[in-house]
Amino acid sequence: MVLGLFVAGTGLLEVVFGPAVLLPGSPEAVPTLDSNYRFFAVMWLAIGVAMLSVVPRVREATTVLRFVSAAVFVGGLARIVSWLDTGQPHGLMVVLLGVELILPPVLVLWQRRLAA
Repeated sequence: MVLGLFVAGTGLLEVVFGPAVLLPGSPEAVPTLDSNYRFFAVMWLAIGVAMLSVVPRVREATTVLRFVSAAVFVGGLARIVSWLDTGQPHGLMVVLLGVELILPPVLVLWQRRLAA
């Protein structure tokens, strides 16, 4: 539940305030980048809402939890592609990369044990 609230909350902040609210250094985004950023912030918000939706029935919510976990994990892989293509991001992004690559498999394994 805490993770779902964090993801939904940060997604909502990014939709309302744009990239400057959570990105280190408060970058100024050109309109096209800002538009795209806010669009994907809605996807992040949706992932948070999906996570929250499984809380009351986490034992039975295997498909949703695995799909959301896979989406976050693949997002971490996309960060690696960015890193290789454009260089190392801010340290906060590196920490998020670690969370995105470690936490989803842990959640899937935890849910599997609960369901068993």
